[in-house]
Amino acid sequence: MTMIRARRRDAAMTRQALDSRFASRPGMTKVWWGQALDSRFASRPGMTVLTQFAQQIDGRTSARSAAALPRGTLRLTAVLLVLFCLGLFAGCGGGNDAYRIEVEGVVSEPGVITYAGYSMNVYLDAATNPCGDCEDQPVSVYVGADALTVAAALKQAIEVDFPNGDWAADDLDGQTLILIPAEGITPEEPEPPTAPEGLTIKGGYGKAASGGRSSGGASSDIPENPQALAAVYGPSYEALVLLGAEDRIVVRADVQTENFPWAFEVYSRIGELPVLADVHAAVNVEQLLSYKPDLVYTFPRPNEVALLDKAHIGYVPGRTTRTLAEVKELLHTFAAPLGEDAAARADAYDEYFDEKLAFVKSRTDGLTDGERPSVYYAGTDILTTYGRQSDIIEVIEAAGGMAVTKELEGGNRIGTDAEKLAAWNPEWIFIDHCGMSGSEKGRADEIAAAAYANPRYAGITAIKEGRIVLTPSGVFYWDMGVQKILLVEYMAKTIHPELFSDLDMAKEIQEFYTEFFGYPMSYEQAGMILERQAPSGK
Repeated sequence: MTMIRARRRDAAMTRQALDSRFASRPGMTKVWWGQALDSRFASRPGMTVLTQFAQQIDGRTSARSAAALPRGTLRLTAVLLVLFCLGLFAGCGGGNDAYRIEVEGVVSEPGVITYAGYSMNVYLDAATNPCGDCEDQPVSVYVGADALTVAAALKQAIEVDFPNGDWAADDLDGQTLILIPAEGITPEEPEPPTAPEGLTIKGGYGKAASGGRSSGGASSDIPENPQALAAVYGPSYEALVLLGAEDRIVVRADVQTENFPWAFEVYSRIGELPVLADVHAAVNVEQLLSYKPDLVYTFPRPNEVALLDKAHIGYVPGRTTRTLAEVKELLHTFAAPLGEDAAARADAYDEYFDEKLAFVKSRTDGLTDGERPSVYYAGTDILTTYGRQSDIIEVIEAAGGMAVTKELEGGNRIGTDAEKLAAWNPEWIFIDHCGMSGSEKGRADEIAAAAYANPRYAGITAIKEGRIVLTPSGVFYWDMGVQKILLVEYMAKTIHPELFSDLDMAKEIQEFYTEFFGYPMSYEQAGMILERQAPSGK
């Protein structure tokens, strides 16, 4: 009897240990261990069978007398089997949470790195990067990058470009990157990584390093109530105005006014603030720190954020949004350090965004493929476009169009060629990032005129029908930042004028600027933004 009691006690202790193991995991609290095992290994070959065996053993023992020796023995056996397969004891293979990526070598050729369901471009040099120095380009590396550089870039790509993917970056130790499943996700086992010539990347399950989930790239030095903000990342200024924090900004970037005369009209302080120049190419961190910010909204560039880390200055990096939902998420990320008022303003924006999107989709969701015109979206020039990892694809589809680049690898502003554009043969072409019409830096009219005059594009339906549309911008570009919901409405109105005959875009802009930027915009001023005209006297 002493041995029986000891076995029962050991079995109970083991069961408690297993419950404790799952106590901190979302969805695992109060879940029976057999169900937890089945959920954990549902995508792993052979593991469901082991789970069913364990459950069968427990079911049999439940029918036996409480005093019977076989029950304790069998229950202990079942629990040990579970622990064995969970990785608390060695064996059963693939039972660990963490997925290890080992990087070796030096990149010698351009190409694409694939890993854990993600991808990252490798360019020959900066000149061959089609995004150039655009501010929210996806993370990439160049030929000549060593293993340490590549591993760091793979981690940053998950945090910045793929924040809502199946895996989260848990830790980086030199050339080894540790991934763990994102919260609430049970990923399938990844395909083996691939890499261009010169680089070797291996992947496999292994022991997770200590530490929690990634915070999405934000610094751990964020102060509790920051009062000196640096708006370095392009769309961060308009976001901070929306969040009611313009009065806290101590320094800004040149990109926030160089093509936006409306920024001087709408914002109250932007003309008074010191300016960091050439932030598209690089941020002068020494100059930035001279303004004594306690929180920096910046670009997700490893060398720059490393300097902020070294100075113990908090930062929140911007990122390319892949879905319309991420537009709202990024605003909440910006709002999080700023207090309750900023959070409430972000919530109000969410409600507005959802209401406007639902209005548009209530009319476009029922369209057949034949009723959806093909749309090509360009930025900065006619051959720079947006791929499947950009939310512009969702913008086009929500507006009732078919995105011709929806299968194109990449995110915002990636290069293509004239042959592909001609083969896609879009019925509509939208061009963003072109500045004001008639302004010194405005290139919108010139880009459109050059496209119409180019014989290589003569057969494209949009060219033949005169359907090149120059997207408005106002205080900032519409293809990024908080005005993106206006882009959805504008595109829907443009490509489906009869379906949206009651949608007054001048009124929509007027209401948006009044409500979210606190600027009493007139209907006439809103009409000027629609026509890409600078404010009077600017």
